[in-house]
Amino acid sequence: MDKIIISHVGLMEKDLVLLRNLSHLDETWFGNFQLASEPGAMEGQILLVDVDKPESRSLWQRMKAATHFEKTIVISRSKQPVDDDAIHLTRPLIFRRLREALQQATQSDQQEAKTHVKNILVVDDNLPVRTFMKQKLHEILDFEAGVDVAESGEEALLKVRDCRYDLVFMDVMMPGMDGYQACRSIKQQVKTKVVMLTSKSSTLNRVKAKMSGCDGYITKPPEDRELAEVVRRYLGATKTETLIFPQLAALGR
Repeated sequence: MDKIIISHVGLMEKDLVLLRNLSHLDETWFGNFQLASEPGAMEGQILLVDVDKPESRSLWQRMKAATHFEKTIVISRSKQPVDDDAIHLTRPLIFRRLREALQQATQSDQQEAKTHVKNILVVDDNLPVRTFMKQKLHEILDFEAGVDVAESGEEALLKVRDCRYDLVFMDVMMPGMDGYQACRSIKQQVKTKVVMLTSKSSTLNRVKAKMSGCDGYITKPPEDRELAEVVRRYLGATKTETLIFPQLAALGR
């Protein structure tokens, strides 16, 4: 089972000792957590930060701009919250309060996962490809999701401004703004996964795709398991039956 990584900034040694001791005192629950490799590590789902120290607060602000933690727990001697989105924990730091804060962080993440309907955007100037991809994605998804389509890079940019997409399938060769440009612009605006979908399979095109900031690259027509694996990697489980995409071969460009 994957563990929830706790990154930390400005914690005192006794705070770290308390965190480590929790795993021994409550193995059935806290055993799912693991401290980051070092203070200020840009990793993990939960961040604990002591905002009473100016250097810690400054580092936290820089980390917020560069990383996306699912939940932040702010530790301070003051009872006044410093961030509306963070969980506030007042010193002295004790077992019960820390445990409650971590429970709150995980419960809020679970609730968000339940209420957020995942959305996918398929961008391709070929109508048969858009139609086929939309139908196939609905077939393989094992959870509620919305699948939208766009026929150009320009239309895709307008859509990502109005809707939160968890995954974008992006064609490369399109009139006007190509897929590389669209991917780069999307990545500058929002946090989402972009997978290039194209018939171009050369090393040069793969390098160009990576330079545009994409997260993955599959060639049209994609292998059935390859498409399912992309969905599993970025969105979660798919239906377990074998997926067959013989029609897509006729749609590749």
